[in-house]
Amino acid sequence: MSTTTTERRPVPDATGATSTTTGTASTDATPQTLGIGMRFSLHPHTDRFVEVILGALDDAAAAGLTDGLVLETDDVSTYVGARETPAEERLVAYLAGILTAAHRRTGGGHVVAHALLSRGCPGEVTCDLTVTGLPTTPPVRLAPTGVPAVAQWSLYPLLDEGGVHSGSADGPVGDHMVHIEAAIAAARDRGTATGAAHYATRLSGDLADVLATAADAWAQVGAHVPHVVTHLTVSLGSPTTTAASTTATTTTTTTTGADR
Repeated sequence: MSTTTTERRPVPDATGATSTTTGTASTDATPQTLGIGMRFSLHPHTDRFVEVILGALDDAAAAGLTDGLVLETDDVSTYVGARETPAEERLVAYLAGILTAAHRRTGGGHVVAHALLSRGCPGEVTCDLTVTGLPTTPPVRLAPTGVPAVAQWSLYPLLDEGGVHSGSADGPVGDHMVHIEAAIAAARDRGTATGAAHYATRLSGDLADVLATAADAWAQVGAHVPHVVTHLTVSLGSPTTTAASTTATTTTTTTTGADR
């Protein structure tokens, strides 16, 4: 995706005051120059966790889900860097494949994943900070997995325009809550946002829909905000969810019987 734009951007100096610079954005706003990537960890709740994790990684690779991605695994998590478009779709398709495979390999047992998706350079090893032509990304398209999922989701626009301090008592000029509230409203409209929690929004539905909700919001905000991070804790086959569903069914049945 190529863009050529000239922008005037506020630049803070060491005192916090700002000046304005004029420059030409990079002509190649690619996934790599934007630093689009993900870091995730997988936690199957089974004594066979090593077998399940390694098997899920192999399954995703065998399905071709690693194409266009760079993977680096350490003793804490796995970094996944997107090098080709559609970057966002490649990332969440890979994550969906890993989770679905792990869920299957545990016989439908409890699997949890923590995933952080980032774009816009800070914290990224290789990207181009001069890129200011932010791309508009089409919605992620993922095939349904048939796996019910719940997630706690947070979205962080970190470098919204005008977000540096104005030097007055008014504080930051940028209003990042506008982006967050719009993303939550969009998630409600698509039916995946099912509740609010401390510091997070609860998402539920097919795993593909849950991941697509978070990825689409992250990418859409990224068309306006240079640095955006979104975080998900995803749970599949949770005994808590099963117990809650059983309790709700029992309560409904008892109430219905009492009304007769």
